Amino acid sequence: MTAINRLALLGALALAGCASVPHEAGCTALAPTLRYCLQALPAGQTLAINQLVEFTLPDRPDGERLVFAIDAREARMQIVALTPLGQKLFRISAEHGTLHWDGPQAAEALGLRLPALIQLMLWPVDAVRDGLGQDAELSATEYGRTVHQGDAPPVLTTRQSDTDPTRGTIDAVFTPMDARIRVSRLEE
Repeated sequence: MTAINRLALLGALALAGCASVPHEAGCTALAPTLRYCLQALPAGQTLAINQLVEFTLPDRPDGERLVFAIDAREARMQIVALTPLGQKLFRISAEHGTLHWDGPQAAEALGLRLPALIQLMLWPVDAVRDGLGQDAELSATEYGRTVHQGDAPPVLTTRQSDTDPTRGTIDAVFTPMDARIRVSRLEE
């Protein structure tokens, strides 16, 4: 199965699990009743990073490997997804909460959720808390984060190998899709 087909499958699963949350500019449904609104980086902070991202689903144990080139500054964020051999798959840009998708329509549902997932894993903790809906909560330690809503199982759980989430490796579980995600920084 090609990278685009696997990404389309991930997108369909994400859309199915998040269809009941009302849409608001710059906000993304993470679970049926949980949303996250994109946040700007604090003034003066930038993020330019290349990462190898591995997605694994229960029915796809081989998973999918993509390279993400992420460039963010203040309220602007751009993500370019490439195959490990460098073929461009899609580009997502967000500016002041407005998302633009440049890629296959079949993968758009997941693609438009990626900026939120990236922010939940990499953004400063205070900014992530500001972006969560009123009934959601972020628990953070030096080596991981958990997003949960009430007594329900966590929506996202991360464990990182470094106290700075932009360094080292992050292992995450995104419960609405039962997806395992491993993020490793690629050195330039």
